[in-house]
Amino acid sequence: MASYKKSIETKDKIIKTASVLFYNQGYNTTTIRDIASHSGLSLSRLNYHFNSKAEVAGVICKEFLRNLNTELFEIIPVKQNKILRDTIHIRTWISIFHSHNPTMNFYYELACANILSELLIESDHQHFIEQADFLKLNLDAQTLRMYAHIFVASLVQLIRAKKDGDISAKTETILDMCNTLHLKLLGLDSVDQDKIIAEAKIYASRIEYEMTDLSSIRLTYHE
Repeated sequence: MASYKKSIETKDKIIKTASVLFYNQGYNTTTIRDIASHSGLSLSRLNYHFNSKAEVAGVICKEFLRNLNTELFEIIPVKQNKILRDTIHIRTWISIFHSHNPTMNFYYELACANILSELLIESDHQHFIEQADFLKLNLDAQTLRMYAHIFVASLVQLIRAKKDGDISAKTETILDMCNTLHLKLLGLDSVDQDKIIAEAKIYASRIEYEMTDLSSIRLTYHE
């Protein structure tokens, strides 16, 4: 039991250290040796817990999305309507990495390294399953997985295009487009889409965030 606890503590330390390094100097610039050194570990000990820098980045990405979801659930007065809550989640996440350079750079570098899509597919697939269940849709898991692929592919390409200057659309336009695609995949008609997005805009506009690394986030909601 003690050795298991120690292993968890070591993993947490590696993730926290890497999150700060990626935040301050970027994913590409940071090496696996940097992470080991700043964690106070040998390279072989770090490799015992993680096979690669990409694996570490994947955990950070998932942890950030989990923390964001937890924060949103705690602060916004939307508990029962999962579709509206997830629409706010998408809007808030995209807004953060469009307005916060360290986060934008991190996700952009993961997108260019073909890492981001793989990371997001599983979590988005699960979200689509939960959303379909909430809406009582008769959709099989493979169809919902296809929806996840479509949504993630669009999102990743938007990240790359925005950072590369290939599109000049304002962030608000991109947020509306991502929300619309997500809701359209679920089969909601245009009237319901517009209503949910309009509500999500109001809630999202009242949220402020604080970040000191790439896995931690603190949200404040203003009534």
